Order: sequence, then C-alpha cells, then structure tokens
Amino acid sequence: MPFVPLVNRTAFTFYSGAMLPETLAKACAGRGYAAAGICDRDGLYAAVRFYKAAKAAGIRPVLGAEITGKTLGIHELRDARSTSAQSAIRHSPSPLFAFARDLEGYSRLCRLITRRNLEPERFDRVGECAEATEGGHVALAASDVPLLYALKKAGGERGSLFARLSGEPRADANAQAAAGWLDLPCLAAPAAFFPGPSGYAIHRVLRAVKHLPPEAGPGDYLLPPEEAERRFAGGGTRATALEAAGELAASCDVTLPLGDWLLPHPPLPPGETEAGKLRALAYAGLARRVRNVSLAYIERLERELEVIVRLGFAGYFLVVEEIARFAREQGIPAIGRGSGASSLVSYCLFMTHVDPVAEGLYFERFLNPGRRNPPDIDLDFSWRERDHVIRHVYDTYGDENVCMIATHNTFSARSGFREVGKALSVPEEEIGVIARAIPHTSFEHFTQALAARPESRRAPLKERPWQDLLEVARWIDGFPRHLSVHCGGVVVSPVPLTRRLSLERAAKGVAVTQCDMVDVEELGLVKIDLLGNRSLGVLVDAVAAVKEHTGAEPPVFPPEKTYEDPQTNAVLSQGRSMGCFYIESPGMRLLLQRLQTRTFPDLTAVSSIIRPGVSESGMMEAYVKRRLGEEPPQYAAPELEPILRETFGVMVYQEDVIRVAHEFVGLSLAEADFLRRAMSGKYRSRAEMESLMGSFFERGRERGIGSDVLAQLWEQIRSFAGYAFCKAHSASFAQLSYQVAYLKAHHPAEFFAALVNNQGGFYGTAAYVEEARRWGLAILPPDVNASGSDFAGKENLLRCGFFTLRGIRPSALDALFEERGEGPYRFFADLCSRLRRRVRPQEMEILVRAGACDGFGMDRGVLLALLRSGGVGAGASSPLSLAETLAGEVRTLGYATTAHPLTPLLEWASGRGYTHAGDLPAKEGETVRAWGQVITYKRISTRRAKESMAFATLEDPTGLTELVFFPRAYQAFGELITSGRPLVVEGRAENDRGGLALTVSRVWPIRKVVVPSQIPRWRGPSFGGAGGAQGEGFIS
Repeated sequence: MPFVPLVNRTAFTFYSGAMLPETLAKACAGRGYAAAGICDRDGLYAAVRFYKAAKAAGIRPVLGAEITGKTLGIHELRDARSTSAQSAIRHSPSPLFAFARDLEGYSRLCRLITRRNLEPERFDRVGECAEATEGGHVALAASDVPLLYALKKAGGERGSLFARLSGEPRADANAQAAAGWLDLPCLAAPAAFFPGPSGYAIHRVLRAVKHLPPEAGPGDYLLPPEEAERRFAGGGTRATALEAAGELAASCDVTLPLGDWLLPHPPLPPGETEAGKLRALAYAGLARRVRNVSLAYIERLERELEVIVRLGFAGYFLVVEEIARFAREQGIPAIGRGSGASSLVSYCLFMTHVDPVAEGLYFERFLNPGRRNPPDIDLDFSWRERDHVIRHVYDTYGDENVCMIATHNTFSARSGFREVGKALSVPEEEIGVIARAIPHTSFEHFTQALAARPESRRAPLKERPWQDLLEVARWIDGFPRHLSVHCGGVVVSPVPLTRRLSLERAAKGVAVTQCDMVDVEELGLVKIDLLGNRSLGVLVDAVAAVKEHTGAEPPVFPPEKTYEDPQTNAVLSQGRSMGCFYIESPGMRLLLQRLQTRTFPDLTAVSSIIRPGVSESGMMEAYVKRRLGEEPPQYAAPELEPILRETFGVMVYQEDVIRVAHEFVGLSLAEADFLRRAMSGKYRSRAEMESLMGSFFERGRERGIGSDVLAQLWEQIRSFAGYAFCKAHSASFAQLSYQVAYLKAHHPAEFFAALVNNQGGFYGTAAYVEEARRWGLAILPPDVNASGSDFAGKENLLRCGFFTLRGIRPSALDALFEERGEGPYRFFADLCSRLRRRVRPQEMEILVRAGACDGFGMDRGVLLALLRSGGVGAGASSPLSLAETLAGEVRTLGYATTAHPLTPLLEWASGRGYTHAGDLPAKEGETVRAWGQVITYKRISTRRAKESMAFATLEDPTGLTELVFFPRAYQAFGELITSGRPLVVEGRAENDRGGLALTVSRVWPIRKVVVPSQIPRWRGPSFGGAGGAQGEGFIS
C-alpha cells in the first residue's frame, strides 16, 4: 500500500486540531488515500465517529492516539548515561504515537489511555507502551532518540517500533540516526492538524482561546500524496519510510464490534438462572402490588416475560431491579420514567409505579419481539441522594466495569462568539452584552433563529468588530470544547470497560467515557439512566418536614391516594400549579384551566398534548374540544375507534402511532417501532422516517384502506417528528405532579420551603416567594438568631434562609452560626461585638438590609446609622422608606420579604387606570392596561406560518397575568420581554374555557422608577429603546 497519513489530529485534540473526524475521512478519500489514521492526544474520543466515516468513505480506518506522560520509567532513567541526559529525557516533549493493529490492540490502546488519564502519577509510559507491543497488536512510533532507546530496552517488539520521520529536517536526521543505531525501521508520519493550508488560521484561533501559542505550523496540513513524496524525497531511508507508512496501515485491521451488545449480569448463587429469578420476583411483586389479580394480569405478565427472556434481557432487568431495591431499602424514593413504565414486569419489580394494565399502557412501546437493542429503563432519584445510589453500583459491579457517560460540549454560535472575542482581546463586558443577543444554536440555523428573536434585532451584529467575530466563530462551529458528565447515564459492563472504550477523569472527579452516549451504545455497552430529580427532593424534604411538625406522614404514598383529593384537584383545575413538577409553565397552567383537569388520565394527557408535535398540528385544539364535549370524537376510519377511543380520535402519544401503524395499517411491530424511533428524533432522522412512507402506504392499500385516509394519518404522524411523547413517561411524571400538588394544597409552608431549598423549578426564587405570599403565607426575612442556611416553613410562616444572601462570604456565615452556638445574640451591639473580627462591616450592612437583624426591634435605618458611626450613637438617622427597604432586600436577597418589590407603584398604577392582576377576571372581554414585571416567557412557532410568538407571565403585587404575544405583537415588542424593566401591557382580556389571558397589542416600559424591579433569573441585552415604545416615569 502506498503512503498513508497516520498522525492526523482532529478537533478532539482539544483547542488544537482543526477538523472534525468526518472532515478528515472525507478529505483523505478525496486525496485518493486508501487508508488514514486518527491520532488525537491521550484520547479515542472520536474513534467510532472516524471509523464509521472512513468506512462510509471507502477507506481503511487506522485507530491511534498520542500517549503523553513521563518519558521514561525509573529503571530506564537509571540506565541513562549522564545527569544531563537524564534531565533531557525528563523534560523532552517526546511525542509517542500508538496504533492498534487488531481488536486486541484497540483494547490495549484503550487501557493505555485510561491508565494515563486516571492514574497519571503511576503511569509508566515507556514500560506500559512497550509491553502493549507484545504479540504485535500495537505499533509505536517516536522521533526522540532517548525515548526510542528506552522503548526498545523495555521490550518494544521488533516490527512494532518505528523511528518516526515528521518532515522536520533536524528531528528527522536524529530519528534516522537512531533507526540505524537501534536497527529500527523508519516511518514517514507527518502531523496534520487541518485539512488544508487555510486551516492554520483556525488552529491559531483555537490556541488563542486558551492563551496558548500555535503548536502547528502553516505546513502541518493533510498532505496530498504527491506533496508527501516531495517532502520525503531523497531515496534510501526516506523512501522506505513512505512505504512503511502504507505497510503499517495495511497491517492495522481493526473491526470494531459495533452493535454487538455486552449485557450486564447480576451476581447469582450457583444453580439459579436469570430467567428463573426474574420470573420469581415478577410473580412475587404482582401479588404485592395488585390486590385482585385477574387473568388479564397473568396473561400480560407471561407475554412480557417470554419476550424479555427470548431477547436475552433478563439479566439487564435484574441489574436495574437490584438498583431500585437498594434505593428502596435505603428509604430513597425513585420514579421509573420513560417507556419502561409500560411494562408490567417493571411494575412488579418496583422499578416503576404506574399500573400499566389499569392505565392501558402498551408494552410494545417499550419492548417488542423485533427489537434488538436493549430497552431504556430510566430511574429518577432525589438529586441529593443519586450519588449514593451510583456509588452502590460501583461497589456492586466494580470500578473497572462501571463508569459515567460523557457528553461532548461543542461550540455554538453564542459560545464560539464569546471565546473568539476573548481570544482576540475584546473586553469581556462588551462581549457579554452582545453575546446575550445571539441565540444558542449552530450556525446552520443561526439566521432563522436570529430572525425569531426580536429582542436581538437591535444588536449591532453587522457592524465591526462583531461581524468579524461571528465569522471567525463560524469556523469552529460544532468543534468540541470539553467533556461534561451526562445527566444520568451509567454504563454497567460484564467485562472491563477498556475492552471497548477509553476513560478519563471529568472535572467533577468521576471517571467518564471519552466517547459520547451514541458511540457508547454503538460499541454495545448498555446505558442505565440514574437521574437526579429536584422535585423528588422537594417531595422528600416536604414530607419529612410535615412529619416532624405533625407527627404523621402526609398520605402521598402511593401516589394513587392523591388522585381523588378535592383540594389537590382544585389546584390543578384552577391552574394554581406554580412550583408543581412538570405542570407549572404558563402554557401548562392555562391548559390545566381550559381542560378543568381533575383526573389522573387528564393530567397524563395534558403533558403530551401541549408539546409542539400535537399542538402545532391542530390536534391539541381538537382534543380539548372533544374532551369537553364541544364536538364529537372523529375517526379517520371506523376501525380506528378501539385504538384511539381514549384520546377521542387524536394521536397524542407515541403508543398511538405504533398501534395505528401495526394494528390498523399492518406494519410489523419492528417496523412500527422503527417509525416511532424515527419520529422521536433520538436515534433516527426525519429522512429515515420518510423512507418508511412507501411501506406505510403499500401495507395500508393491501388492507383496503383508502389513500386519503392513509395520507391523513401519515400527515399526523409526520407532524410528530421530534416531539412525540411517550404515554408511560407522561403517566410516571403525572404521579409526582399529583404528589407535590397535594403538598402545596395541604401543607404550603413546608412545600414552599422545600421548593426553594431544592432550587429546581421553572421559575426563580423571587417568583416562588411571591407565590407563597399569594398562597397566604407570611414571609419572614432571614434572622441572625432563628435562620439556618435553608428556608423553613411551618403553619402559615415561611422563614427565609441564608443561602440566598448575596455579597457575604461563606466564612462570615460560618462565623455567625458558630458564635450563635455559644448563645443567641441579645442585641445588635452584641452581634457586632462578637462578629467584629470575622465579619466585615460591609457584610454587616448586608445582614441589616436583608432584614436579618429585624429581631432586635430597631428600624433598619437606625441600625445602618449605628454601623456607620461605629456603634457610638445613631447620629442623624431616620426610618427607611418602603421603597428603600424593598431595594435593600432585592439587592441582598434577590427577592423582597416585606412586600412585593413593586408595591410602592400600586397607588400610582391605580391613578393611571391600570388594571391589577387581581382585578383582571372582572375585565373579561375588555381592552385593559396591565402592569408589572415579566417573570418568565416561552417562545414558540405558529402552526401554519411558522412565525415566532410568545407566552409570558406578568407579575404585580396582586397576582399574575398571563400574556399572549401573537407574531405581530411579538415582533414589535418582544425585546421588552427580557429587558428586566417593569412594563405596561395593553391588550384584550380573553377567557378560553377558564384560561384567562391578555392578548397583547402594545407594550411600553415604566421608566425612572425609584423602586427596585424584581430581577428575573435571565436578563436580555439592552441596545436602546424598543420599537418607538414610549416609557413613562414614576415620581415617588
């Protein structure tokens, strides 16, 4: 085989390589190479991607990596001939490249990289790399003379150790000399960092982002064959070095076992089988979970067990069952989410908690006889306790067989713009203002995304230097930035993981795969999602607080106990679900009101019909009308009635699509599931879904179904692409929604304290504090004698904790708590005296302004005067005004405890004739002017024209007003939504089946307000006034 480029850096040599693996494969094929290598630094991040891309391009993939680390081990250093040689050996950069010749060599390469990354201090690069060449499974190439000597002395096999010629004359001369001295073949292996000469600019930008000099030169690009021959011309050793590269590539024949599943197995006693244990556990669980076991349950259980065992997944189920059982024994609540809740076996194993027979869940959505890849079984735990469960998995199956999955965080338009700006020394504060106007999207969709954001239209993105920064950012779009830890993916393998992939240490300290979730599954390793759920933390904390305060646990376990509770159902049907898991967004609260949601099936459906696939197709509106009896159910054909009766003829769930495709149209279950996966967008694409259209219409016509009916069904299915929802998943989450809604209805103080402490809702702390106030709770500020770090709630009181306090050091709070342990602070002077050496004066002022010293019975203005005078008399002091009090609270806490931050505007707003939120129901059908602060918003596209519109929530001291910005209003005033200013909003108050909202026609800001605005969690950029809207002033 002629010369082949072997040392090619992709973008996974982070902030250096300037080509993606697919780009490399395509470029090599375009230059006529028969093979190509990948050689990223200390990683096989892109091995699977490159392997597949090379195969698709018709070239042989050579999988390799640079191995960094100590140049020599201790015993090799001892053999070095001089002190100066030892120093040179230690500090030489000495690149070392390793190539896998077969699957065993690939596994050895994975082990080398993993050892180097997880145990760098113990990793002996020379000794371990030389050992890896045993049997010829791994080939090594280096240019450094001492390194080559050490590798050969350590046992590097003949035929597997090469003196690398890089094309740099001095280094090549030394390598050739070493090759002659050590009797090693030379290997032409110039490094390529980018596909062509223009890529050097991208390399320089990437290096500059990390404030590093270039490590490549302008000539370090992927050489065409003729140019490689010119660079290594000269005959003799250099000519044979070119041939050696081709010969080495020809000897590297790695066939990755893609799709060859390695299923985990539980530890079992001798004589027990996985199938037998699964059957025994399933029937024992059935007896415990179902009071009256009918024949339907027995038949369903037998059918599921037969499919699970026949497909070889019994051990996988037992592994997940053991994890769920461990959590249960530890008192850690769990939710089995996703399609796994469709399985009666999962329910009987206590992995899920929705009875699939009673709720009509379809097992084939989860697992069907035609499926070959393992099904997903996802478990949610309280976010605080999830790590404890994961540690148990490591302890049970061993660190070599368990790890977390990585995600590849890549450059988008916004992140690329930020990083390029920093690299080019643009002041960070200037970058930040402009970057907030740039959407979080790739440059492929940048123009459309920017046009959909009226809040960005005044950004000077077509002016220099911002236009130039965007253009440079486009160069690195999609390049990897760093690894992150997947939110819940854990791999459990029956063999050491390094048989299939390489690992490294994440920033959080845990070992993670170097490849991402998709490639992990391609390599046949099974992912179990063990996810942290903050609403489960709310549930756990609130239940514990109620039990502590009342002596009895609230009746929320099992969740079915809450379904018939009138107060809980009132929370749902009135849309008062702010803070309740999964049902608190503005659109969801309006939908709950429109449907008068009062049952578990209705709540399950609501979570699905609000998603874009259903709502944009017009099916959401049809479902609402049919559910409320405003129009009769309609079916495209009479035979569809038994399939779609529950959803009134509307395809709402993925399960509906599978059943229609299989039972009505006649696709096999495997084909129907393939359609479902294509529709979900997780594994397949819209293009692949369209490829099934022929089979869909052909099978349907064979059954005598008319083309017009098939076209109507296909259009509904196609509109779901990327958005279709799993009924079992929705039902699982609806259970938790019911449980937390019960707590909000019956124990609001404990609920709101747990909600804020777990910091995981749709809104920020300020919005939840105001919701608690609307719920009738008295909001108490943090108190130096009464508060801990967390919020606390009891009866009708919500006491704020110190963890939201801004501008005060953790060590200062530690001092406050430690001193308080010696006895309460008796008066303000006592507090100041005891903390004077550990708490700074400005931190004492923060405590005062936050209200933490109110318990001493003195006005905050007097306390501030005492601080300024050093405690010698109050001097000239006066009580703070309400506006000053609220300003201090918002500045130090992020929210106000005394009253809503806009309370001083109430009289002013009434004088202007503005409508308060609390008065809006009486204005139904009228054009009004509401006012307040936007606390959240969501942008969507219209169904037909695909124009951008938005829903927003406006808050004033009397309540919430839901706003609807149709496209024209959104384009005119959308930028004000994220301005952070109080607004006046004019529009028509419209009631859609109980959901009252304001259809917006005009918006303008309230300017020169002397009271603080309630700062939302996000804040949009400010580039000047909005579309001619005139602000109005308020004089205190």
